[in-house]
Amino acid sequence: MGARSQQPADRSGAGQTSDGHAVELWGRVINGFEVTNRRIHEAIDRKFSLTEAEAQILLILHRQPEHRAPMARLAQAASFSTGGFTKLADRLTQRGYVIRAACAEDRRVTFLEFTAEGRGLAARLTALTARTNREVFIDVLGEERAALVAEAMTELYRANTPAED
Repeated sequence: MGARSQQPADRSGAGQTSDGHAVELWGRVINGFEVTNRRIHEAIDRKFSLTEAEAQILLILHRQPEHRAPMARLAQAASFSTGGFTKLADRLTQRGYVIRAACAEDRRVTFLEFTAEGRGLAARLTALTARTNREVFIDVLGEERAALVAEAMTELYRANTPAED
């Protein structure tokens, strides 16, 4: 057998990656994301005793106009089922960080909005998350490469998110 048998099989055509290499590429992306995400959320948990889901919702809500948003939209933004999000909103409400508010124009819509305590927590959470992201992501890759990773992940998100009817 010649040198050809020692190279990975290219089953998808000329110029395409082999099956094993394709799997390895995605594995490297996942490994890098998971270990980095874990570092970020360990810092958040140590400082604020928030789960990853709680922190995610507070960060999303903090970026919304007037720091309030419909619960259904927040659930969708965080990829939660309606029931799962209701339980999360209950926990954040019990902790005094948010309240539910009825929509004056549509009784079917309920907003989640910050309390004064929640607004302060969200500002501190945002600062810690930004600082930690710089340390474990941006400073590691550099601003330009970090932006490229973010752009690539946004492209993947858009390409793989089902279209809404």
